[in-house]
Amino acid sequence: MFLFLPVLFLFFCTLVALRYVPGWRESFLIAAVLAGTLLTAITEILSLMKSFSFYPLMAAWLFLTGGAVCFVWNVRRSIPRPQINVGDWSLSEKILLGFIVFIGFITAITAYVGAPNTWDSMTYHLSRVAHWIQDKTVSFYPTHILRQLYSSPWAEYAVAHLRILGGGQTSPNFVQWTSMAGSLVAASLIAQQLGAGRRGQLLAAALAACLPMGILQSVSTQTDYAASFWLIGFVYFLIEGIRKFSLVRCIAIGLSLGLAFLTKGYEYVLVLPFLAWFLTGCLKQSFSRSLTALALVMLCVLGLNMGQYWRNARAFGSPQWTDVSLTNASFGPRVLWVNVLRNAAIQLATPFEDADESIQQGMTRAAQWLGADINDPRASFTSNFSVPGLSFDEDYAGNFLHSILFIIIFVACWFYRENKNRVRSYVLCVLTSFLLFCLIVRFSPWNVRFHLPLYILFCPVAGTVTEYFLKQKSIAVAALFFLAAGPWMFLDHEHPWFGHRSIWRVPQPAQYFYKHADLALPYAQSAGYIKSTGCRRVGLLLGADSWEYPWWVLLGPGVRIEHVGVKNRSMGLRYPAGDFDACVIIAEGTGVPVIMEGSSLYGLAGRTPGGLVSIYKKMESI
Repeated sequence: MFLFLPVLFLFFCTLVALRYVPGWRESFLIAAVLAGTLLTAITEILSLMKSFSFYPLMAAWLFLTGGAVCFVWNVRRSIPRPQINVGDWSLSEKILLGFIVFIGFITAITAYVGAPNTWDSMTYHLSRVAHWIQDKTVSFYPTHILRQLYSSPWAEYAVAHLRILGGGQTSPNFVQWTSMAGSLVAASLIAQQLGAGRRGQLLAAALAACLPMGILQSVSTQTDYAASFWLIGFVYFLIEGIRKFSLVRCIAIGLSLGLAFLTKGYEYVLVLPFLAWFLTGCLKQSFSRSLTALALVMLCVLGLNMGQYWRNARAFGSPQWTDVSLTNASFGPRVLWVNVLRNAAIQLATPFEDADESIQQGMTRAAQWLGADINDPRASFTSNFSVPGLSFDEDYAGNFLHSILFIIIFVACWFYRENKNRVRSYVLCVLTSFLLFCLIVRFSPWNVRFHLPLYILFCPVAGTVTEYFLKQKSIAVAALFFLAAGPWMFLDHEHPWFGHRSIWRVPQPAQYFYKHADLALPYAQSAGYIKSTGCRRVGLLLGADSWEYPWWVLLGPGVRIEHVGVKNRSMGLRYPAGDFDACVIIAEGTGVPVIMEGSSLYGLAGRTPGGLVSIYKKMESI
């Protein structure tokens, strides 16, 4: 277990940063951005050498950590001690901190005990990590599931480091959990920038911690919280850059923005208003300064993303290619209006069916008021819009109470008198980001996931304004949201603490199939049969959204797994690990007696009940 190396590096970098910036929170953000950047560099460099494996990775982190330790030792006398004296805090401030710590503790336990089992993780998040570890490189490979290739990869880079340094035993859920912890730190810092006192900063972090979608995301291997962390760090450094321009802050802005882009594609849309705000602030001071800032930011973004851009361009002809249309087919006012209504509605789901039906009817009538169709196919993946209802699923859970609070805060912030220009500019940027998202990004019920960074970004405003108007009584708001968050902490649909599906009762291998229970027995039976044959070269003949990762878990280490019979745009790619000749092929949904792969024939050796999985053996082995 060498996971302590990146942790130690982050710790000592935070100490180094304390020499140059006041406060441990900003020092931590700077250290996190540096660590994220170096993690990317290590991954890309080792991948070029096909050495993305334990010993080179350990050596790289050992070298970096050793360097950080030596630097800290040499300048130890000039590093100030962080001033954190909780004993001087008021009772309400201690309670707010208690709320945050409790949520962090419960979600950490869930992340550790619960198996990763989101749909996207089973199809491509964790599957691509398994391929990278097998191939010792992040180079592209033939696959039936193209999202394993073109999707932004940073969160999976971090998971790969965890799995390699941790010997495959560390839960990949902790990438999201640590991103949540970092996001709460960044949210409190932005509240400070907006004028909040200590209570307001703690309230901002507590409100962010209580987000239902955030709680569910923090114990999963989705990538939205990781993207949120980099985006919120970007906004913090950006506001600092507006307040006091420096080249170091521009580099921090560029690196955090580059990491956000490398983690999630929709970040390209959300950052635009904040970038405009920053460049406008630079222009007011100096035209040359704004050009310098823009050049530095672009250089950092391109440097971090160049590897993935290059692989996408070589394989698909575009740095940002996807196999589905993620943007709206039209960008007119009616499309904007209907998508605003739909994206707002999925956040307002309640436990009451009649209330959800009323919201749906209200949104339909509001769309018709502007002559629009709530089911406009030009801007949606679904043909029938509906309010999904109360959900404990990390793909669909809304943030009802937060939405109501944010509407109230949006009105109240115009009566806020301290630092009002910055607060209003900030609120307008968040609102504009949401409108741009609705204008550009095609609607789907799972868009509620993509709203997570916007909700976290609004929490600093909520903490600042609530503290201003309610003073000591603001603790009541936090208590309400903390109590309301309880069900999402313990009744997570994929990681419940109670009931027959409890993470304490069900073994981790069985938890993988919570979203696709009908696959559990066929996969287990097929894996058992393949193991009995002694085959160590398994081919996969799958669909474009098939569950691949459980095969890696069930077949165990030492088995080479590759996609065969690929007919999509990745079919011309080479296997990074060298030529591949399968002795067994796992096929999904087929049952023909014989299939041909390359120059070899494979005969049907068996099918699971219902025909979900078919096993083919090489003809000479039958």
